[in-house]
Amino acid sequence: MLNRVLEINHENISLSLFRGFIQIKESGNLCGTVPLEDIAVLLLSAQSTVLSKNILNALAEKGCITILCGNNYIPVGMVLPVYDHYLFAKNLKMQINSSLPLKKRIWQKIVEEKLRNQALVLRLSGDNEHWQEIKKISGFVKSGDIENREAWGAKIYWKALFGKDFIRDKNGKGINTLLNYGYAIIRASMARAVCSRGLLPALGIHHENFHNQFCLVDDLFEIYRPFVDYIVFKLVKCDVLELEREIKKELISVLHIKMNTSSGFSPLGQSMFYMVDSFIDCIARGVPELLIPNPEVVNNDFTLIE
Repeated sequence: MLNRVLEINHENISLSLFRGFIQIKESGNLCGTVPLEDIAVLLLSAQSTVLSKNILNALAEKGCITILCGNNYIPVGMVLPVYDHYLFAKNLKMQINSSLPLKKRIWQKIVEEKLRNQALVLRLSGDNEHWQEIKKISGFVKSGDIENREAWGAKIYWKALFGKDFIRDKNGKGINTLLNYGYAIIRASMARAVCSRGLLPALGIHHENFHNQFCLVDDLFEIYRPFVDYIVFKLVKCDVLELEREIKKELISVLHIKMNTSSGFSPLGQSMFYMVDSFIDCIARGVPELLIPNPEVVNNDFTLIE
C-alpha cells in the first residue's frame, strides 16, 4: 500500500466501488478513479459526500484510515480497521500491564525528541536566537516531564516561528487552519501504524481523556508535529494562509520526508511503523529504549523520498 491521501473536499461528490477502484463522481459524472491499494488515508473534508458502507469495509480491509473532518479540518471521527492481528491479545495485555515508571520514561524520550525537532525547525527557519534555547531545554526533561518542559519550549517556539502575536488555537484561522490540516494527516498515519500492530489506540502512555479514542496515537505522533510546522512556516513566508488544492499537496508531502530509522532510510509515513515496533519492544522488555526516527537534512532543508 502506498502512503497516498485521497481527500474529498468538493461538495456533492459521490463515491462508489468498481473492480478494486474507488470511482469519484460529481452530479453523476465520473471525475476519476483511484485504486484501493494505493490509499492510506481517505480524508472527507466536504460535508455532503455520499458513499456506501461497502466502501468503508473495503478500505478498512486494506488497512486504510477514513477521517471525518469538521470545521477548520479538525477530525471529528475516524474509521479504523480492526485487524485480525495474531498478536492483538498479547500486545493489549502488555499495554495494560505496562508500569507507570516505564510509561513516564518513554514519554520523557518523546518530549526530548519533540523539543529537539522544534529546535531543528527554528534553526532551519533562520532563527539563531531561540533554537539553541529550546535544544537546551530538551536536555532538562525529567521522567514523565513532571516540570512540563514541553510547555516551556512551546512558549518560545510558537512566537519564534510565527511571530510574537501568534497563538496556537485549533479553532483559529489562517496559520492554525494549515497546521490543523497537516496534523490531521500525520495523526491518521500514526493511527494506521498503531492499529496495524495490534495495539489499542485509546490506551495511551501520557494522554488520558475518556472522550479521546486515540490517546496512544497522540502520544507517539508528537515528535512529528514540528515537520508540519516547518512546511507551514515556508508557506506563510510566501504569504499563503488559505488551504487551496496545491497547498494541501505541499502539506501532504510531510509523509515523504526522509527519515533515518532502525531499518535505514524510509519516508516519514513508513517510519511510524518502525517507531511503533520499537514501542512494542519497550513494553515487552520493560525498558524505555524507544528508537525514534530522525529526519535527513541536506542544504538546510528536509529531503523527500518520493
